[in-house]
Amino acid sequence: MLGFPVALLTVNGFEWYAHKTWLHEYPTRHRNSPFFTHIRHHKRARLNGFTDVGYRESMWRDQEMFNEKVALLGLCAVFTPAAPVAPFFTLGIYYGAWQYWRKHSRAHLDPDWARAHLPWHYDHHMNRNQNANWCVTRPWFDYLMGTRVAGSESVTESNPLGLPLPAWLERPVNRLSRRWRPLRREAPPTAVAA
Repeated sequence: MLGFPVALLTVNGFEWYAHKTWLHEYPTRHRNSPFFTHIRHHKRARLNGFTDVGYRESMWRDQEMFNEKVALLGLCAVFTPAAPVAPFFTLGIYYGAWQYWRKHSRAHLDPDWARAHLPWHYDHHMNRNQNANWCVTRPWFDYLMGTRVAGSESVTESNPLGLPLPAWLERPVNRLSRRWRPLRREAPPTAVAA
């Protein structure tokens, strides 16, 4: 049973690494990369106030949606052989992949929901610096790796787990996380003198 939470942490680490490396760093150096479609996803989200209508389309009509679904199915396929020896871990991988798709698509179809429930991902797209906040489902690895940067005017999660916690538990979690990795904020925009 311990395999399920370990799998969720694994999926979160994978989404952090894949988003940062494969979807941002690699395509900026290699324009002919199949991952370059992610740049279009960012452009659509920026131009439309975080909305990406590609999530309304069939995966066969939008290359970015196709790539995203194939990557999630591929992740599940890679871990499927582990099912006989690690069934809870495998189920956790499947659940994590499903959560990624469900939350990411809903966020880009409902920006108000995203701002309230996935502020780290909203900040990733809408901050001036898009090279931070790599996690989508939960901000765990952004906090672990020091890449969580809150927007100057954004609503932020109440704790680094990105989960609703009772106050008696949230206070010590926040104290520990602030001591280890304080939340960084993006500097507010400065007025340019005319």
